[in-house]
Amino acid sequence: MKTDKLSDLVAVTTAAFEKEHQKLRPILEQEARIQNRISQLDAQLAQVRSTAADATGYRMAGADVIWYGWEASTRRQLNTELAQIRSQKLAMMDGLRQAFGRKQAVEKLAKRQAAALRRARLQKTD
Repeated sequence: MKTDKLSDLVAVTTAAFEKEHQKLRPILEQEARIQNRISQLDAQLAQVRSTAADATGYRMAGADVIWYGWEASTRRQLNTELAQIRSQKLAMMDGLRQAFGRKQAVEKLAKRQAAALRRARLQKTD
């Protein structure tokens, strides 16, 4: 294969890899946002548990039961969203892996061809 065609192929496979990576970026950002919300919920739960002894009025009014119900519902919803996002991410990772493999294979071919050209030039000069 000619050097210029191979360098064009390297550029195309690199662009395809970057395109696949850019498709994945919003999914990764959404996953991070959901994980952040779960962490915030964990922090709120820890705070409520640490101050539970002081909140007898809330307990008597039933507010603690309502809050724990809200917390469980919110956690369930966030975990469902996280599972859906991770499922999408796994599906998109297949395309990214394939693009990465192609990119690496073409780069390896280009390096081998460049090395072969160097060897041929050295043999001509000898």
